[in-house]
Amino acid sequence: MYFLEFPQNVLGWLAFNFYTKIYKRPFYNYQKAYVTHVKGRWGAISLSRYIFADDVYFQSEMIKHEYGHTLQSEKLLFLYLLVIGLPSFVWNKFFKDYRKRNHRSYYAFYTEAWANKLGEYQK
Repeated sequence: MYFLEFPQNVLGWLAFNFYTKIYKRPFYNYQKAYVTHVKGRWGAISLSRYIFADDVYFQSEMIKHEYGHTLQSEKLLFLYLLVIGLPSFVWNKFFKDYRKRNHRSYYAFYTEAWANKLGEYQK
């Protein structure tokens, strides 16, 4: 199945090697995923079995949510970036004002709610 997640696995593998080999960033295993620390305060992102997390999320329960995205990738395979990745990115970056005005949780969007459920993350 690893090959059928090709787009996100290639991106994740490249980023993982960049951060762990060149920048010597720490990482650990969480279930079937590699969680890599990337400095700053920007959040976290999952690319198949590669999770990248900032100073706040690296050792937090939030990894369960990101692992939920890993499980989505396993289920959706090469469709993951189109069905989950892109909509999640758009919801995160371009709908902040909408969420604030309408008192909507970031986790109410289908991509995030499903990731919480799969990763058993309680927000």
